[in-house]
Amino acid sequence: MSEPSARQEARQVEKGHFDPYQLDPSHVLEPPQAVRDIVKKIGPGIILSASIVGSGELIATTTLGAKVGYTVMWLIIFSCLIKGVVQAFLGRYTITMGETGLAAFNRIPGRIGRVNWVLWAWAAMVLITLFQIAAMFIGVSQAMKLITGVDVVWWVLAFFALTLLLLLGGAYQRVGLFTLITLLAAVVLTRMPEFFSWGDVWQGFTFELPDAGLAIALATFGITGVGATELYMYTYWCVEKGYARYTGPHEDSEAWRRRARGWMRVMH
Repeated sequence: MSEPSARQEARQVEKGHFDPYQLDPSHVLEPPQAVRDIVKKIGPGIILSASIVGSGELIATTTLGAKVGYTVMWLIIFSCLIKGVVQAFLGRYTITMGETGLAAFNRIPGRIGRVNWVLWAWAAMVLITLFQIAAMFIGVSQAMKLITGVDVVWWVLAFFALTLLLLLGGAYQRVGLFTLITLLAAVVLTRMPEFFSWGDVWQGFTFELPDAGLAIALATFGITGVGATELYMYTYWCVEKGYARYTGPHEDSEAWRRRARGWMRVMH
């Protein structure tokens, strides 16, 4: 298979020329070796990073910092490391077997209707998460009202429309830009001594849990750590980005193992 561009693949999927979730030996593609070619195939990791650094995480971590300072920064970093490990294993499974995370967990025994209990629990959690997303919209809108004086309802509608545009646009670059802006904002804060000092950062690695703010710390750990929504979404991105399809159906051959290792390297 000749190397397709992301735009060409998107057009083929829209026209129904192939199903990205069906592994076809004719779609096998050798993984890129040069850094320039690898960068062209990067995508899901950037999207996941952007989705992690959302308004919920920003609100939770800043609230935690206001309560206990840098004391539990080690816990936040630990939660991020856990997420990376789980994310890597889910991505590796998707590339190896060509299945998404939900399809994989549906293999667990204990079916209730057409799917097993794990997927029902996941669906319930996602339903509850919708209330969290609504709270994020309202929280950001309240902040904008304080700045502009415009009513919260109008800001909620505006942010809702902006979110739809970003989703329907389907471009990695827009979300990647948000990640870059967030990173630059963090760098700028390190140049403000009234908000940042390396001594405070060192205090955050004393591995202590404060009595005050412990509930917020645990909640923040759950938000920044192993969250089921974005981790499961990541496997869909890995499929639609083509990593599993380029690797090909699972087979016991050195060529398949070489492709799998190569596309896993691109994924990371």
